Amino acid sequence: MSLKYITMPKWGIEMQKGILSEWHVQEGETIEKGQLIALVETDKITNEMEADSPGVMHKIFVPEGEERVVGQLLAVIGAADASDDDIASFVAAFKAPDTAMAGSEATNESVQAAPTKETSAPAAVDDSAFEAIRISPAAKRLAIKLGVSPDSITATGPRGRISLQDVEQAAIESGLMNVGEPSSEGAPANTPVIEQMSNLRKTAAKRLTEAKSTIPHFYLRINVTLDALLAEKENLAAKGQKISLNDFLIKAASLALVENPDVNVQLHGDDIHKFPHADIAVAIATDFGLVTPVVTLADTRDLSDINQTVRDFADRARNKKLTHADMVPGTFTVSNLGMFGVDQFDAIINPPQCAILAVGGSRRVFVELDGKSAFVTQMSLSLSCDHRAIDGATGAAFLK
Repeated sequence: MSLKYITMPKWGIEMQKGILSEWHVQEGETIEKGQLIALVETDKITNEMEADSPGVMHKIFVPEGEERVVGQLLAVIGAADASDDDIASFVAAFKAPDTAMAGSEATNESVQAAPTKETSAPAAVDDSAFEAIRISPAAKRLAIKLGVSPDSITATGPRGRISLQDVEQAAIESGLMNVGEPSSEGAPANTPVIEQMSNLRKTAAKRLTEAKSTIPHFYLRINVTLDALLAEKENLAAKGQKISLNDFLIKAASLALVENPDVNVQLHGDDIHKFPHADIAVAIATDFGLVTPVVTLADTRDLSDINQTVRDFADRARNKKLTHADMVPGTFTVSNLGMFGVDQFDAIINPPQCAILAVGGSRRVFVELDGKSAFVTQMSLSLSCDHRAIDGATGAAFLK
């Protein structure tokens, strides 16, 4: 059989590149038609790449974890008796086409470079070409500048008038202007700065997408009054103990979880795991993504211990020094955005946990209490629950 190129496939019209996340075959291995040979990650999902035909995997060019654009060479397969010289010559003749499918057959004669679309030079179009034609002044200037013939323009303006957008569309279709190119002299180009996702953000994105699409979330919300707690916070500060509001919330959540063990759970398949103590994951934002180190046995710790632990987590998280032991699954998560001025939000559950508490900012409000009106400090809490393991009344009891 002839040698064949394995190239980065194109799944969907929006796909431009993919990450070769995992090879399922090795060089020298004999493969069958339809056999899974690799996993390719796109911006949406992980796709399985299968062999188009049987043969031997002669050469793999792309290591796991590397990204390639559609059509770039990934590997070569073919007959078992192909020599090294045959393979070297075959590879040397490869030129990436514009779009390729996995396992597409190619030979020295059939593989050609894809045509490159370039901006054409302006044709000879002047003001006289637009005599007796209804066209806006800006559209005329652009058409003359780019060399767009009026015959190629479809007018969409009122009473058949040619607009600037009509000229831009005709220029793009004629190859005289690229999509996204500024059409007017001096107009700034809105060119994005492209940043690759960190591995942490990629993992978080994958896990959160799976969690949101597979876990039946429901949300319980409550406003709590903080004045007594804030007074205690001030008392401790006067004694030299600087305890944050978040530390109080972690401690309160841990005690509430012990009193309501049906919320202090993880879900593994069809099994609900209930825990006697609360391991609280704390959401910490970093420049490279969100991390959730866990305060283990939080219900058994005092406020000072919790404060020191969370401070240590925050310092090490921003310096990428968290360890695997810091990132145990946990039984519950507290996510606090109150310090950013957020009043209220709903958080996504972090499996295998079954609940997460979203904490908003505190604010002064005027309310009626015990027949008297007064200003109090309130905070909004939102509990996201996995309805497969936690019922509404169970979550409400925890919030209370």
